[in-house]
Amino acid sequence: MSALTRLALEVLESASTPPGLKATACATLLAAMDQSIEVPNESHMAVWTYLLGSDASAAMMHRHELSHPEVARDALRVLADSEAGEGAQDLALAVLRGPNVAEVGEEDLVSLADHILDEGRVRRVTWLVEQVHELRGLEPAFITMLRDRLVSSENATVRIAAVTMGALLPRLDEHFAARTLLDSSPLVRTAMVEALEGVGQRDREKALVLIRDQLGRENHRSPLSTLYSALGSLVRAGGHRVRQVPAPDGTH
Repeated sequence: MSALTRLALEVLESASTPPGLKATACATLLAAMDQSIEVPNESHMAVWTYLLGSDASAAMMHRHELSHPEVARDALRVLADSEAGEGAQDLALAVLRGPNVAEVGEEDLVSLADHILDEGRVRRVTWLVEQVHELRGLEPAFITMLRDRLVSSENATVRIAAVTMGALLPRLDEHFAARTLLDSSPLVRTAMVEALEGVGQRDREKALVLIRDQLGRENHRSPLSTLYSALGSLVRAGGHRVRQVPAPDGTH
């Protein structure tokens, strides 16, 4: 093991080390990890603890990979902590990528979803669900349960997250889509239309029926514009010409 990495760890953990020197020691250990150079066992948690305590920018974790099970578990703790600041939350999310995503279990995702309190947390949880699904694939039953857990929220932003998660399902859930297209928020309805536009080939005809039905009753400008766009995309994807659909009365 390099004497330099051992010294860097000692410097980082010392309470008497000046802030500038601590930052240098942290950078040294991160650079060693990036190069797959052996570092002392305590290095990953020491770096993580330092980053949290120094209000480091999450951008640093987009340049380095701090892969370690203990770091991943503590990052999940930070995400679930309602008292954690925005900076700490963003740092935790930046750490939860690559090999660290393997440490995120379904029970963690449910717990985080239950702690959604604001738009920032919704964004983070949605991103993490997508990362876990991309890494190992979440069961449709679990995605459906999580989606239904969120769609009952009084917060429109949380209901939009439910739509995003529902789009991870392998097939279109017509009942959910039809119900969501009646949501009181035009933002939620718009999100649902965007999800319909992205369905697979086997569900295009069903999506087209839902979109045409919605065109007959939608009267808000934002979802209406998205409806016309989705209609055109789905029709062209099916190899047909777009048939003009008259706008409903009372558009605003």
